[in-house]
Amino acid sequence: MIENVKPLSRNSYDTTPVHPSASHKRPLSDHGSTQTDVAPKSLAVPAKSGAQSRLDPFSGDWTIFAPHRTSRPNQFGKVLQVVNKTAVTCPFCAGEEELTPAASWAARIDCNDRFLVFGDPTDVDALDWSVRVVPNKYPVVTDCSSNRDTDIEHAKKQAFQQRANRAESLFQSRELVGGHEVIIESPNHVQSISELDLAETKLLLYAYQQRLRYWKNQNGIQYISLFKNVGGDAGASLQHSHSQLIATDQIPSHVETVSERMRSHQAKTGCCLQCDIVRAELKQKARIVAQTDSLVAYCPYASRLPMLVRVTTKDHQNDFDNLSLPVIDELARLLQRMTGWLETMIPDAAYNVLLHTRPPGSSANEEAFHWSLEFFPRISRLAGFEWSSQSMINTVLPEVATEKYRECAKAEDPRRVL
Repeated sequence: MIENVKPLSRNSYDTTPVHPSASHKRPLSDHGSTQTDVAPKSLAVPAKSGAQSRLDPFSGDWTIFAPHRTSRPNQFGKVLQVVNKTAVTCPFCAGEEELTPAASWAARIDCNDRFLVFGDPTDVDALDWSVRVVPNKYPVVTDCSSNRDTDIEHAKKQAFQQRANRAESLFQSRELVGGHEVIIESPNHVQSISELDLAETKLLLYAYQQRLRYWKNQNGIQYISLFKNVGGDAGASLQHSHSQLIATDQIPSHVETVSERMRSHQAKTGCCLQCDIVRAELKQKARIVAQTDSLVAYCPYASRLPMLVRVTTKDHQNDFDNLSLPVIDELARLLQRMTGWLETMIPDAAYNVLLHTRPPGSSANEEAFHWSLEFFPRISRLAGFEWSSQSMINTVLPEVATEKYRECAKAEDPRRVL
């Protein structure tokens, strides 16, 4: 019904978390318990156990096993190709909503470019959507949203008892609990951010904020990954433009290492590490790709990947979901411009977008952590040295990458170049 629709104008910003409906027609999984540092009863993953995380005793890293994801449909196959919309039924297109689980969140854009968030995303009126969020049919985590508090508390008690009996086990595993969502970015069959209009891109970023807030409020969630894969080389299996969110009850060791470095820098200097880097980059200017009133885009000095651009706020902000609507507007414009520059250099480029915001379980406090977004094409492959050493070889200096982006920006509009 229309009274379930909540308007959001260009100049307003709703900080109230938008919760999905209490029940889902098609939940991620029918399992709900979790185990921490527990050895498996056998080396085989039971068919109905959902996702499982296993500890590598050498590196201390946890590997997520989700073999059921091999059943995902793949429109790219072994060779990157473009499948015509008329040749395949796309589950993300308008009119095909029955091919996905029931929506967790939905919104549309009205004729005045206002965001209208549906109070009930499963209501018939919500079929007139612009952005739609659904549970992933092939989740990498076990969902226990129906009884999250009970399941996680039970798992903690069970894990404590089993750790006492298996303290020296070399084969530790645990069930990975959380949520896995797909954020469908348009009802139209588009593939890239460059094909969205500005209002759609703004609504997409607003949807990011709302889903981050929702999952941060769920008991036991320690980490939230929000990312976008475009093209088969970037990990996409479906062409239709979409992002994904994975919330887990376990924080990855690499993420915790980064958080700890931020915390340590702030404790020693009294300053945020990202803020210090931004100030230094703005002073040198050699790696600055673009600026807005609130944002800066730069190629990191020690970039691990060629042509990678990092975007963040000039002023300190720890959480992406706390950005104001005017800053979201700036980010939407900048993200569209950067995508256009990349696709000018590399037509039909495969690329990834990664959003880093302070994890609920991070050791870094609000003063130490600073959100960022990373954008990069997939133009290199990992080889033996990278796999053996976990050290990256980057064939494009960030200063060179910056110049390439600037050249595209100059061709687009000479007045907007640094």
